[in-house]
Amino acid sequence: MNLLTMEGITKSYADKILLDGVDFSINDNDKIGIVGINGTGKSTLLKVVAGIEKADSGIISAGNNVKLQLF
Repeated sequence: MNLLTMEGITKSYADKILLDGVDFSINDNDKIGIVGINGTGKSTLLKVVAGIEKADSGIISAGNNVKLQLF
């Protein structure tokens, strides 16, 4: 079962582009990790998924029976 899909997600702050056309899906029973050096957008990606930050563009779809808590 597909839990989450992100398509074409972009996010920038002033002149710094952190997310540029990010696409991925998370399925039931997937194990994932987010790896990268400081300042590459790991926390921003998670904030966009959680609804804490708004993406500049793109689509986020949650599967059936998946609740995303928006703050």
